[in-house]
Amino acid sequence: MTTSHGLIESQLSYYRARASEYDATFVPYMDSAAPAALERLRAGNIRGDVLELASGTGYWTRHLSGLADRVTALDGSAEMIAEAGRHGLDNVEFRQQDLFDWTPDRQWDAVFFAHWLAHVPDDRFEAFWESVRSAVAPGGVVEFVDVTDHERRLEQQDDSEPEVAVRRTLQDGRSFRIVKVFRSPAELTERLTALGWSCSVDEVHPGFLYATCRPGPR
Repeated sequence: MTTSHGLIESQLSYYRARASEYDATFVPYMDSAAPAALERLRAGNIRGDVLELASGTGYWTRHLSGLADRVTALDGSAEMIAEAGRHGLDNVEFRQQDLFDWTPDRQWDAVFFAHWLAHVPDDRFEAFWESVRSAVAPGGVVEFVDVTDHERRLEQQDDSEPEVAVRRTLQDGRSFRIVKVFRSPAELTERLTALGWSCSVDEVHPGFLYATCRPGPR
């Protein structure tokens, strides 16, 4: 068991508890950055059979549904999946799955995730990307959206682990520790290159990055 196990459990509890109130803050938060991110998303790489990881309330799933033939959307929270199901997306199959204990059972033409990688601690980073590699069909692509250190100002740092954890508080006052690791485009490019990926990672809006990655030969 890694040292991040307890923090990951707290993170899942937080998102389960936050599901019903998530969009009230996330949707307006994305208003300024969404156009640039969606321009990249719609560039043509996302098509065919698509896998979305950490699909949450379906904010990005709606857009993937319009680009893909089929979408398989995985999330660790049944409560988040219930919220996402309200979008009524006929070509989307939602599945509950712990992404820290996930072995792909097939491959997809494209894999997408947004605002997820910052919730993956460094001691799980390599294993997560190995799972992603297994999920991508030959000739396929991985694209993701995340935040840079610019967004750290919005977080309540956790003094016990300031480089890996922040505190989030719900409307009812409950407080949770979650993983939040801010990685720059340069750092992500370097780390993913070392793991055998070819990536273009760009800051498309202040505080927001968009990445397009393809697996290299093993």
